[in-house]
Amino acid sequence: MGERTEDRMQACMKRVVLEPVHEQEYAQPLLTLFDELVAWDLASGNIRTIFYTEGRERLRENRTAQELQAFAWNHVHPRECRQFRAFFSSAHMGELSGSKTPDKLVFRQRTAEGGYVWVQAVAIPAGSGSNTILCYVRDLGKEEQERYMQEQIIDRYVYRKCDFFLCLDGDTGYYEILKKNDSRIQGQMPSSGNYKQELEACIRKYVAPEDRDMLLEKASMGNVLDVLEREGELMVSYGETGQDGQYVRKLLRYVYFDRQERKVLLMRQDITAEYLEQSRQKKRLNDALLHARIDSLTGLYNRQAVNAKINGILGDWAVMPASVLLFIDLDNFKTVNDTLGHRYGDKVLCSVADCFRQVLRTSDIIGRVGGDEFVAFLPGVASEEEAGECAGRLCQAVSRIPGLKLKDRGLSCSIGGAVCPRDGRDYDSLLMKADMAVYEAKRRGKNQFAFYQPGMKPHSAP
Repeated sequence: MGERTEDRMQACMKRVVLEPVHEQEYAQPLLTLFDELVAWDLASGNIRTIFYTEGRERLRENRTAQELQAFAWNHVHPRECRQFRAFFSSAHMGELSGSKTPDKLVFRQRTAEGGYVWVQAVAIPAGSGSNTILCYVRDLGKEEQERYMQEQIIDRYVYRKCDFFLCLDGDTGYYEILKKNDSRIQGQMPSSGNYKQELEACIRKYVAPEDRDMLLEKASMGNVLDVLEREGELMVSYGETGQDGQYVRKLLRYVYFDRQERKVLLMRQDITAEYLEQSRQKKRLNDALLHARIDSLTGLYNRQAVNAKINGILGDWAVMPASVLLFIDLDNFKTVNDTLGHRYGDKVLCSVADCFRQVLRTSDIIGRVGGDEFVAFLPGVASEEEAGECAGRLCQAVSRIPGLKLKDRGLSCSIGGAVCPRDGRDYDSLLMKADMAVYEAKRRGKNQFAFYQPGMKPHSAP
C-alpha cells in the first residue's frame, strides 16, 4: 500500500463516526480502498462489522476474540497462523491503542474451493481517547501479491541471512548500506561513506590480527574489481571477536549489480556455525585417520602406517638420500606371555614402546608391525656405524627397563639393520633384508644387533 493510499486512509479515518447511523455514510470513501471494515472494542474484546463488500468479506462472521482465534486455525495458512493470532489478540490491540502508527499483517486465507487468497489487514486506533481499533481488510491483487512475495523472498533469503547489505560504487568508492541486521554494525560503520576509509578502520579495530593483512588486500577496491572482472564473484572469510568475546567467523561476498556502471553489491554473513561444524568434522576425520594409523595397544604406528610413511620418505630422494631401517624383535617374549599372562605381556610391550620413544629421535618413525616385532626408521643416518650406535643404545635400554617384574626372566631384544639405498630403495626390500639380519643376531646369541650382508638367508630357509 503506497503513501498516497495511506494518506487517504488517514484522512478518512478522521471522518469516521462510530454511531451506527453515520457509519455507512462516512465509510463510503473507503470502499474503493478496502473490502471490509471492522471495529474492535477494547473494553469487551468484541468485533463489529461496519461495512463489507459482498463475496470479499474475511472477518465478518467473527464476533469475539475467541472466535477470531478459532477462525485462524481453520482458515489461515499454517505459515501465517501464529502471526494472525498474535495480530488479532487483545494484548496487541491494547498496545495499538496507545500508538498513532498503523500496524499491518499480510496472510493467506483459505477459500471455499480449498485454495488460498492473499489478504492484507491494517489496524488503526480510531482516535485520541477512543476505545476502538479499526481494522481494514482487503484482498491483494495479482501484481501486489507478486511484489509482496518478492519482498518476502528477498527478506527471508537475502536480508535475514546477512549482517549488512550495501551498494558500492567502484569508481568513486562511495557506499550506502541498504540493510543492517547486526547491531554492532551501527557502531562499526556509518550508513554511507568512503569504502576504503571505513573498511580499513573496521579491519584494524575488529578483525582478528592474523586475518587483517589478508583482508586489507583481498577486500581492497582494486582487488574486488579485478576478481569480479575475471570470475564474477569474490568471497572472503575472516575471523572477528564477538560482543561476548567469543571468536566468530564472517564471510564477505561481492557481486556486480551493474557491471557497466561498476556498481557492486556487498553482503556480509555470519558463518560461525558452519565454520565450527567444519572444524569439528575436520577434527573427527583427523582423529579417525590417526586411529587408523596407530597401534591401539602401544600408541606407535601400526603396520600399514609404517609402510606408507617410510615409502613416502623414500620416494623423495632429493630430500632424504640415505637412511637405515631397524627391525627389532623381543627375545623370548612368548615365555613372558606363557608364564606371566597376556595382560602382563601387554604391559611389557607398552613399556618397550615408551623405551623406544625415549631413545630414538622425534624425527624417527617407530612402529609395531607384529606381536613382539617393531620397526624403527632412521632418516638421514648414512652409515652402519651411526646406526650401530643407535641399535646398541636400544638393546641396552630394553634390558634395563625399570618396574618390570619378570621373575628373573630378563628382557632383551635382537635388532637387524638394512641401509638405504645400499640394501634397497623401498620399505619391503629393506624390511626383508633387516629381517634376515635380525635372525643372524638371534643366531649369535640374542640381545645384540647385526646388519644385512650379502649371503644372509631368511630364517625360514634351510
